[in-house]
Amino acid sequence: MSTFIKADATRTPFGKNVWRYSVYDVKLTSYTCAAALVPNNMTVDSVATKVLQPGTIMAVATSGASSGKVGVFQASVTDGRQTAANIVGINDTFLPWQLTERDVEIAVAYEATAKQSWCIEHNAGGAQIALSNTTRDAILALPNLALLFK
Repeated sequence: MSTFIKADATRTPFGKNVWRYSVYDVKLTSYTCAAALVPNNMTVDSVATKVLQPGTIMAVATSGASSGKVGVFQASVTDGRQTAANIVGINDTFLPWQLTERDVEIAVAYEATAKQSWCIEHNAGGAQIALSNTTRDAILALPNLALLFK
């Protein structure tokens, strides 16, 4: 007879962010996400870890050890990811732990319809916040991106 025994220890729940307003006409390209360019932004079971959520605004680093790779768009950094012109699109890959160990290939949307309040950018401290109007306007002005926000 099968039985179910619930463990005494509870685990911190977290899941995959949904950012798309529509699944039609989404175009993706591949980039290498540098583990060093993603902050420890989530605590899972009392351990600070790097969780890269879909919907995160990604920008390319133009200087430093991870130059040429992408990381989260963050105003407080000085490696090029703070510049709106270096934004490459919206991350579509869920990485719940892989960036704690290595750099990882990710899919980035350069053409899509997104829900602005479901998209993520990082504040100066590295915490995840909803996409601001300022960053949205900067993205809309980029000629290499065809992103529409609802």
